[in-house]
Amino acid sequence: MKRTKPAPSGSSVAVSTTAPSQKSMMPGSSSSSASPAEQIATSPAMLIRQRPAYEKLLIGPVMVFGEMITGGHYLEVLRLGKQMARGRSPSDCPSYRRLHKTFVADSGGFVGAFYRGFLPWGLGQCLKGVPVLFVQSEAMYQLRNNAGWSKGAAEKASGFIGGASMGLFVCPLQKIKVTVVASPSMNALPPFQACMQVIREHGIMSLYHGLLPMTLRRSLDWGIRFTVSSEVKARIVERRLAAGESTDLPVHELIGCGLVGGAFSGLTHPIDNIITNSQKPMPPGAATDLASVVRRMYAESGHHAFTRGFAIKIIDNAYHMAWMYGIG
Repeated sequence: MKRTKPAPSGSSVAVSTTAPSQKSMMPGSSSSSASPAEQIATSPAMLIRQRPAYEKLLIGPVMVFGEMITGGHYLEVLRLGKQMARGRSPSDCPSYRRLHKTFVADSGGFVGAFYRGFLPWGLGQCLKGVPVLFVQSEAMYQLRNNAGWSKGAAEKASGFIGGASMGLFVCPLQKIKVTVVASPSMNALPPFQACMQVIREHGIMSLYHGLLPMTLRRSLDWGIRFTVSSEVKARIVERRLAAGESTDLPVHELIGCGLVGGAFSGLTHPIDNIITNSQKPMPPGAATDLASVVRRMYAESGHHAFTRGFAIKIIDNAYHMAWMYGIG
């Protein structure tokens, strides 16, 4: 009797649960009209594994750290500067060049500006990488094995689930980071003192200002990232199959898939602007619920309040997803 070799610890092996019938293999059958990539994405396969992929709890933060120290953090700092601007006229919003000069002057040089708010709050935000890849991987496994979803559908849905889990990790650190970026005096404080200053002025629950839009935005953001990236990947696999090549994509092609998926996720930018305005320093007693924040934003800046920083958001998201999807 031929024995099947068990899958390595932590790895997953796809096993088809159904054998192709003669009817499905006939030239006139409906399944034969599907592309090879679609057949792979919709095949009813189960995954066999020995344990959850716990290593992704480490891979996620490492990928975020690499992206942030190589420019991702400063892209976010520039975006936050745009998002916190007030006024209805385009002239009321500082240009990226002007923001850069201001940050360099406030931070004592380019290096200080490049890593403004990075230690420890930006570095702490590497925690956002802890849940997303692991939860996405685990959700995809459960959807395929227990719910019977296809590979393509499970990958897309698991992106929404992984993104929602990230909101709980990011919200407190994002609140403090926004405060530090907005205030040079806060930026000069030691980390613990800056945290205590926020809590003294606004209360400990202020660390979760914007949690609802944060969770919604992260879910939509990562859902779009994985949906678009997986669709691009499927088209590349289809071309490779037609050319008789391997369906295992090299890193540079996976990076390309991630770039496209990340760029498309910029569609969630208006929600991101609402989050920033929920968390930026406000007078004591100012309402921070979703409806009040949206009304205040429109009263201060009109529709520009929801679109400022859109261009750099596309660049930032594309760069971030290139790391997470391509390298991670």
